[in-house]
Amino acid sequence: MTTNDLTKLRPLAEQVNFKSLLNCYCREFKNWSRYEGIPKYDQVLADYMRSIDHSTFLRFDFTNIGQEVFAPLEYFSESGIHSFGFPIVVRDCNSDKIKEIDPLHFIDLVTAYSKTDYPDIDSAPTKERLKNSIDNLAFYLAHYKNSDRSANNPEQSFIEAEQSLILGHSVHPLPKSREGFNNEELEKYSPETAGQFPLHFFLIHPDNVLEKSAEDYLMTDYLRKEIAAYADNNAKELLARYPQWKVVPAHPWEAEYLLNQPEVKEMQSKQILFSLGQFGPSYTATSSVRTVYNDESEWMYKFSLHVKITNSYRVNYLHELNRGYDASELMKTDWGEGVQKDYPEVQLICDPAYIAVIYQDTVIDGFSTSVRQNPFKGAASEKNVSMAASLTQDGVLGESSRMLNLISESASRQSKEASDVAVEWFKQYLNITIRPLIGIFNKYGFGAEFHQQNMLIEFDDKLFPSRLYFRDNQGYFFRQGKVEELQRILPDFGRDSRSFIAETRIIDLLGYYLLVNHLLGIINALGKSKLTEEKLLINLLYESLKAEEQSDTTGLVSHLTNSVKLVVKGNLLTSLNNMDEASAPRTNPAVYKSYPNPLNKYFFSEKLINPKGTGTVFNRYFEKENVTVTLRPVNIDTDLEMLHEWFHREHALQIWKMNWPIRELEAYYRTLLPNDVVQSYIGEVNGVPTFNIEVYWANRDVVGGYYDALPSDYGTHQFIAPTDPKLKFTSPATQSMMDFVFAEPKVGKMVGEGSTALLASMINKAQMGFKIEKVIEMPDKKANLNFCYREWYWAKFPSAKDFQNIPVTAPQV
Repeated sequence: MTTNDLTKLRPLAEQVNFKSLLNCYCREFKNWSRYEGIPKYDQVLADYMRSIDHSTFLRFDFTNIGQEVFAPLEYFSESGIHSFGFPIVVRDCNSDKIKEIDPLHFIDLVTAYSKTDYPDIDSAPTKERLKNSIDNLAFYLAHYKNSDRSANNPEQSFIEAEQSLILGHSVHPLPKSREGFNNEELEKYSPETAGQFPLHFFLIHPDNVLEKSAEDYLMTDYLRKEIAAYADNNAKELLARYPQWKVVPAHPWEAEYLLNQPEVKEMQSKQILFSLGQFGPSYTATSSVRTVYNDESEWMYKFSLHVKITNSYRVNYLHELNRGYDASELMKTDWGEGVQKDYPEVQLICDPAYIAVIYQDTVIDGFSTSVRQNPFKGAASEKNVSMAASLTQDGVLGESSRMLNLISESASRQSKEASDVAVEWFKQYLNITIRPLIGIFNKYGFGAEFHQQNMLIEFDDKLFPSRLYFRDNQGYFFRQGKVEELQRILPDFGRDSRSFIAETRIIDLLGYYLLVNHLLGIINALGKSKLTEEKLLINLLYESLKAEEQSDTTGLVSHLTNSVKLVVKGNLLTSLNNMDEASAPRTNPAVYKSYPNPLNKYFFSEKLINPKGTGTVFNRYFEKENVTVTLRPVNIDTDLEMLHEWFHREHALQIWKMNWPIRELEAYYRTLLPNDVVQSYIGEVNGVPTFNIEVYWANRDVVGGYYDALPSDYGTHQFIAPTDPKLKFTSPATQSMMDFVFAEPKVGKMVGEGSTALLASMINKAQMGFKIEKVIEMPDKKANLNFCYREWYWAKFPSAKDFQNIPVTAPQV
């Protein structure tokens, strides 16, 4: 590796980090939207788009601080992890000047924008960690480029997959931040470089060592026997002199850190702690950096490491160590046998033992080590087993992604089309995740942080998922409702481990870790690789969950499928608030945000919100009035000037309040029409443009926050342009709007939120069958929240039922 390699690869490393940062922002904030097309009335932006030959962007709206950011959009993801092109630019709203923006400048914008909600926010620590992440990624890319390793082979051993995550997590602002490692240490101790190293050992007075083991022996005794063959003469002499003392392992980097701590120096001076040195078999880092692996060892060791990896120092705390012990003891009972018998496709990898060091009644957490089972030793080390994160990573240095290679190879082995195999592969993935994990949660009370890094998948000869492994007992949780049952099995269970969590909290955690982080990440990888459509996979996931709803007694499935909002961790805001997740209070370990539930897309109507083209989508003749009403999507190129004139008419000013400059109105439509919340239509009467309606998906609209919105709720706004009563045709226009929306089977009920000041509008809606639910105070008006079901509309207009009679498939209560 040369300095020239690092220099050349740093811009690429910056882009990879910037993509992750933007995806974080999209998950945690709402002030962004797609922007489609080259504008007619914004010359500066139009010239820029033409100069880079790109017309589809994500626009980040920082206009309240005088800025807006445009990121070229290469792939829009239904699951929320998008792909971007470069450069990314910022426009000063006062000068209209456009210039490139780097991720550090973007962090400054986010900080300024967020000050109102987070007054203590500070960008400086995050910017330093971001620079560290970029530098480290450049280092890893250069190392990868000059190695013979591959990150995208369809078949990978456990450790190959662990060390293939070169780019890091795609929804973290600091994917490769490792504050504390210098370049030499990065190469020696990082999974990305596959460095190997022996462990460091200490000999410590037994009064200062706290340990538990669910095995038939203590790990300190096991280690004393194991190192005897490798110890130098000095170490052997100390081992012989103190036969009852405890052998304590440490990560070599942490050992050096510990030897510089005052309490450790004091223990050395009192001769109750000796450093035996670094020797023995070589270990190598798994994806977490601090957990190490040897393919012949019975155990993996999860060490404490005072390196700030992403947001946190990676230190094992005593209650976390006890979680591993508790879970291992439980697995030895009938409870564990039941889990294995009922769900043989899932294996829980336990951490049955731990070692901690205490001095003057205080745990020295740098010594705290969790000892983990190693199911991938000996011949099993060659199993095709991978963490989910290795499947979701983009291609490295222009290579194809592992997901693409895996599905392509699977298709080749089966002589099938890759697109068909991708769908069947995902169905099998759901088979080994949804039923088992929901079943275990219900019957056995067990749930966990099922995120991409903790879930391991074993593949069969077809490269289809056949078995799940879950690791990291730190993230093992049990439902509060199972306390009595589990404590009858093990009376002290949960006492020291804090393993019991309230049902509502654990369901929120599963919504984030299992659904958003893990399963939607798999969907994204398949979609981004152009193997299949994400919407199809989201529907399969929804249906797979729904199949378990009747047997689910916890409310988990209902939450995952019916909630319009989920709770997600805000990695960016957590970093900007300088929160260390590992050491933060359990009640507030990170910033959590509400997030639109992607499974609601099962009820999303492409017909209403994303119609194809600009042709007629509705046509109805009204005999009484002798008029034909048609609807077509707004065409910005031909309708903008007309709409601009309409919204400046006197009767539009009070109602729609869209009498903006035409440049602003154009920007409104260029961000509205490509998105998944609202669609705008022109209504024509006998071929004459007469009215405008907007159809919106209520659960994603602002009104969805004022009632218990369902994903099958759709609302409308209506503006009739003429003021001459003979030209308004109010009833046919409104009936056409109702007919058009209710013709979509995915619609359960229609929603309205007209201003309480508009009596005529409410009378018109009442004539259509709408009923007022309540009065709500919205940001721009006091409104009548009103609903209408098909049956209510049809009762008013029986002929409408004959005109369009499509059964309802969406929930209506």
